[in-house]
Amino acid sequence: MSDNNYPTRDVLRLIEASRDDLPDALARIADFILREPEAALRASMSELAVLSGSGEASIVRFCRKLGFEGFSAFKISLASDIAYRSGAEPRETDLGTRIADAVRATVDGTTETELREVAQRLVAARHIDLFGAGVSGMVAQMFAYRFSRVGLVARAHRDAFVAEEVLGGLDDTSVYMTISETGLTTLTEHMLLAAGERGAYRIAISGRRIADLSGLCEKVLIATPLSPLPERGEIAPTVAKVVLCELLTEQIMRLRQG
Repeated sequence: MSDNNYPTRDVLRLIEASRDDLPDALARIADFILREPEAALRASMSELAVLSGSGEASIVRFCRKLGFEGFSAFKISLASDIAYRSGAEPRETDLGTRIADAVRATVDGTTETELREVAQRLVAARHIDLFGAGVSGMVAQMFAYRFSRVGLVARAHRDAFVAEEVLGGLDDTSVYMTISETGLTTLTEHMLLAAGERGAYRIAISGRRIADLSGLCEKVLIATPLSPLPERGEIAPTVAKVVLCELLTEQIMRLRQG
């Protein structure tokens, strides 16, 4: 696993996954890079601004929105991604390949340090509450089951009304975890804000890295989305999230063993 704070090989997948959540100016930048990645790589910041019909300030905002420190860091990752894709063996985009690529990117993009930090919080917590809606609710139940099997007190909630009632019992000994493919909804934002007001340590398992989500949580772990993006209702994206659950459980067991 890499210790970088941003991916070095999957930036195009990251842009694709974040595209729908970007404001118009940043979406134009995303569209151009996805359409002409090599031209974007060769361009200076001012040239990319012209090519994408945006401004230099928007380029900076775009890079930071994706989790990069600046334009230079973004271009380094873009170059690595292009080089990897150019040198990779041609593969068909069958379901197995899409899932395997997403899982590999999830493992590579999650650092040992952040997994250990989250695991320490989980072990120390009086209880862990997980919330997810739809398919993510089923994933939340799997997380709660897995954590319970290694001795933690974990409970999953799929009903928003029940989840909101539970918020009243949170405090600074609690961990509150949301699971979502899209990253941030009005409901998720409300829940995270309320959990934060109660002092809980907040974790998001998300398919998208969104700056607004990072501001609402102490830790965001990214389950790399499938490429191309799944149709509504597909359950294949749950695989990468389950892998994150197992990575966290490995760390929990290591802590328990001393």
